[in-house]
This record gives sequence, C-alpha cells and structure tokens, in this order.
Amino acid sequence: MSNSPTVVLVHGAWHGAWVWSEFAKVLARRGIDTEAVNLTSQGHDPATIGDLRSDVDLLRDTIAKVPGPVVVLSHSAYGGMVTSEAADGPGNVARLIFLTSFAPEVGESLSGLFGGDGQPPFIDPSNGLLTVKQGWGSKLFFSDCPPPVAAEAEARLLPQNAVSFGQEVRAAAWRRIPSSYIICTEDQAMPAPGQRRMADRVGDAVELRSGHSPFLSQPDRLADLVVERL
Repeated sequence: MSNSPTVVLVHGAWHGAWVWSEFAKVLARRGIDTEAVNLTSQGHDPATIGDLRSDVDLLRDTIAKVPGPVVVLSHSAYGGMVTSEAADGPGNVARLIFLTSFAPEVGESLSGLFGGDGQPPFIDPSNGLLTVKQGWGSKLFFSDCPPPVAAEAEARLLPQNAVSFGQEVRAAAWRRIPSSYIICTEDQAMPAPGQRRMADRVGDAVELRSGHSPFLSQPDRLADLVVERL
C-alpha cells in the first residue's frame, strides 16, 4: 500500500517484541512497514529493568524517529498505558489502535484500573517482580493458539517490574488523536465487558472472535481489521 503509515507495535506486560513477528510478516506482505518496540520493564533483575517512565520514553523516541505518519497498535492493558502517554508527544501519530487494551485517563494506573487489593491468582510477586505462574500463560494469553504455539509463547514470558503497575499515566493521547478499539470477545485475560468499557472511551470499536493474542492465533484476520483503520 503506497503512502501507508508505519505501524508501531507495542506489546503488553510480560511479553516482548517477539509476539509481533508473524503479524509483522503479514503486514509486510501487504506493503505495510512496522516497527516493534521491546519495552524495558520486563526482565529478571529488578535492579536493571525499567518501568513505565522508561517505557514511555522508549516508545516516544521510537515514534519520533519514524519518517512520516504513524499508527500505534498497542496490545493488552500495559501496552495501552504506555501508548496513551507516549503518543501524546510526537506530532506524527495519525491514529491509535487499542487491541484488548486499556485507554487510561490522566492519573490512572494499571493496578488502579484492575481494582482490588490482592494479587491476581496467576501472579507470583517476589523481589519487586510480577511473574506469571507456570501454566497460566497458555490459559489466559494464548487460549486459542495451537498448543505448540501457546507453549512456546508461554516459555518466553518474562517477569514484569511491579513498580510499573502502580505508576500513573501523565497524558491520554486518545483524547486528541483519532483512535479505534479491537475487542477480543473470547479473551480469558481481559474479559470482553472490561474491554467494552474501554472501547466506550475511544468511540470507534470492532469485535473479533479471538482470545487475547490474535497476532498469534489469527494474524491475517487481525491484519484485515488493522488495515481497514489505516
């Protein structure tokens, strides 16, 4: 597609830029350039990994370095938190697309939006890190993926800096930048009712019969929906 914007891909907590590999190939076959960021807040050493602030800085810099217009596709709750603040700075963002994600208001944090005082049962909190317990990744994040794909993806999950979940966003770019929301109706990690509440904030929404990770389970169909919104 000539003159198409570059799609900047933002993963969620525990994941990495690797989740977008197959999906990026699908978009490339359609003539669309992509740039996948690898956020700083995942890793095994709490002394060296980043947090929401460093993730925002990284994404903002990545967007600013792309020549021409950008569409930011953010996945999952944390990806939306990073995007909502980072996309507010650069002037080349044409659209935001939230994929089973959060679209936070200024002053909201991920832990605050999730609600509740205790840890979810799938998280093991230790040493300042939040680790997904064994077996839960496949059930929550990759529920409709072929078992070998789900197993490989779960094995690549990394601990998340606990600090990042409590940090508040300082901008809500979706309030001034045209935005869309893709609701994944079969998502086991972020159920559809919660997604619809976020989609109501954004305005434009479409539903996809998919689990939490359609870039792995049905990349071609996800690409259709993204391309329609470029």
